Amino acid sequence: MTMSIGLNLFSVFRELNEDYFGTLEKVAEMGYQNIELISSNFSTGERFTDTFSLPVIKRNLDELGLKAFAAHEGVAPGKAIIDGSWDQIIEENAALGCQSIVFPMAFISGREDTLQTAEHLNVIGKKCKQAGLDFYYHNHAHEFKRVGETSLFDLLVEHTDPELVKFELDLVWVMRGGYNPISLLEKLGNRCDMIHQKDLGTHVDPINIFTALSEENNEDTMKLYSEVVKPTDFVNLGTGIMNFEETYQKLNELGIVRYAIVENEGQQGNKFTSIASDLKVMEKYLQGLIKN
Repeated sequence: MTMSIGLNLFSVFRELNEDYFGTLEKVAEMGYQNIELISSNFSTGERFTDTFSLPVIKRNLDELGLKAFAAHEGVAPGKAIIDGSWDQIIEENAALGCQSIVFPMAFISGREDTLQTAEHLNVIGKKCKQAGLDFYYHNHAHEFKRVGETSLFDLLVEHTDPELVKFELDLVWVMRGGYNPISLLEKLGNRCDMIHQKDLGTHVDPINIFTALSEENNEDTMKLYSEVVKPTDFVNLGTGIMNFEETYQKLNELGIVRYAIVENEGQQGNKFTSIASDLKVMEKYLQGLIKN
């Protein structure tokens, strides 16, 4: 299976907030063809589909030659996953041509809430399947917290139905959780055919960020992201610690991944310059593979 390059639009969420269609135009002009949508303006909290009609968004995507192959869709903080407007979400994204919906983060911290999350993911996955869409869970680092002999991530994998729930692995977050992303991909097999690619600065210790928390703070998931992870940790692709040549050689050998998706969370310089550079890096390591 050949890998296609994608861009998760969280990479330019500030730019989308200011000029949605102008940002999409710039993304297309630099050569991206496949995009993973984000649902809302992070400044106002308003869904883009409430600001612009679905036909207008679809027409602009088509005119720009952009394929929205997937969308990240979450729920508001403090709201239960199951209580999201999933029927509306599925209908809207299907109308935009999305093949997949990805749940971007569940703030799990222990065994019981993880098992409940798995149950809810199964319900949403069933809704998606009935509508002809695939459903994925996207990891960060906190899912790799150990609970006894296993991890929260392992519990999610074990207690979700492989026919209903797949996984979109963020390779760098896997590393920061203390796991080997290639080994995890091998374990997941066909349950993971989309990945997120970012890079960590050479000043960052990538090994298990849980060791950076004191024992008394280890129950607070968000302390990982407020006290340990820094905005300056992330850099443009190819300028950090990620071994792209080795990683993509192994990914090619596995032959499972359909989309390798750029997600640039860095805050250095102009974002359009950054993601244009990221695209060139991805093209370099996916030589001989088609992008669309």
